[in-house]
Amino acid sequence: MLRITEIKHPSHRHRLTLFTSIQTSFWCDGCKEQGLESCYKCNERNCNFHLHEDCAFASSFGPITHQFFKNCSFTFHGEYQADNRNCVACGKNVRGFMYESSSNEALVLHPRCLKLPHSKTTSDHRVKVTLRKQVDVLLTRSKCQICNRRKLSEKIKGWAYVSDCGKHRYHVACVKDMIFNNLNNVQVLEPTEGSNTSTLSLQVQQSVFNGKKFRKYGGSIIKLIVEVIISAIFGDALSIILTLVDVVQRN
Repeated sequence: MLRITEIKHPSHRHRLTLFTSIQTSFWCDGCKEQGLESCYKCNERNCNFHLHEDCAFASSFGPITHQFFKNCSFTFHGEYQADNRNCVACGKNVRGFMYESSSNEALVLHPRCLKLPHSKTTSDHRVKVTLRKQVDVLLTRSKCQICNRRKLSEKIKGWAYVSDCGKHRYHVACVKDMIFNNLNNVQVLEPTEGSNTSTLSLQVQQSVFNGKKFRKYGGSIIKLIVEVIISAIFGDALSIILTLVDVVQRN
C-alpha cells in the first residue's frame, strides 16, 4: 500500500512527515491516546505534534459502518466535545478525535479502535483470535486473562479478542494498558535491511496473566496469542517479540 510521506493537516499549522520507525511512545494530538506505531510528526524545532496514521486521514472518509452495529453508521468529529463519553471498544474516555454513531445511543469510538481487525492469525496459522463485542457465555466462560473479569466495568463491557478454542480472552484495553504500563521494558528496534517493519520487543512478568491458565496452557500459547493481539492493535507495521519473565527479585 502506497503511503503518503508528507501531509498538511487542518489540526496543525506545520507540515507533517511520516515516521515509520520510532524509538519511543508518543501522545497522538488527534485522539489524545498513546501510540507506538508509525505516525505523522511535525519536523519544526520544539514542536512535538504527532498523529496516528488513522487519525491523520480520519476526516477524509464519509460515514463508516461497523459489523458490530447494524443499521447505523459512524461519522468523524475532529473537535472535542466535553461530554465525558467512553469509547465502547476500549472503555477509555474520549478526549479528542472520535467517530460517533448515528443511532439514538450516540456511541463513540476512537479512530484506532474503529479500525481494529475482526480477526488475526499468526503467520504459521497456529493461532487465530477474533474480536468480539460481547462474549456469549455458551461459547466461552473465560474471563480476560489480565483483569480476570468479563466486563471492564459495570457500564462498559469492552471489546475483547478471543481464541478460536474459546479458552483465551483478552480485553483490548487490558492489552494496551499492559504495554504502556511496561514502557521501561519496551524497545522499538529499527527495520532490518530490506524490510520496512519495525520490531516491538516487550518484556512482561508472568504474574500479569491469570496464574491458573498460565500453568495449564503454558507460556508458549499465551505468548503467541498476546503477540497476535498486539499486532492487531498496533498494525502490521510492527513485528512483535514478547518475552515472559519471572517476577524480578529485588535486593
